[in-house]
Amino acid sequence: MITKKAEYAINILAELVARDKDRFHSSREVAARHDIPPNLVHQLVSLLQRGGLIESARGPSGGIRLTGEPEKISLLQVIELVDGPMALTRCLSSDNYCVKSGRCPLHNIWKNTQQKMISELEATSIRDISEAHAEARLPSGKHG
Repeated sequence: MITKKAEYAINILAELVARDKDRFHSSREVAARHDIPPNLVHQLVSLLQRGGLIESARGPSGGIRLTGEPEKISLLQVIELVDGPMALTRCLSSDNYCVKSGRCPLHNIWKNTQQKMISELEATSIRDISEAHAEARLPSGKHG
């Protein structure tokens, strides 16, 4: 299952894509725009920084900013950074090998479904999500 924390991390990164990449932005301001609880902001910023997706600076002109190219950061990369390896069910998780997998009628269905989900998450970038956020903010009747 994809956690709310992973969704918050995706939204933080998508928000940074929409902002000036040459300057730092207040993490609390970025988080507030997406209703991210203040107690999670520091934890998510720390995770994203350790993952090499953002950098931070302290001080009056400090904050956070995206590192790298947003079209090269996949949703899967962010989700696995926050939640760990992706597994649709326990029997597909790397730490819970199922002894019935060779004869379970559901195993191949779960495995194929998981692969489709992983492929979609790999193919969708933070840039894509940022653009979707921008499109959603347009007044109705206007398309960008």
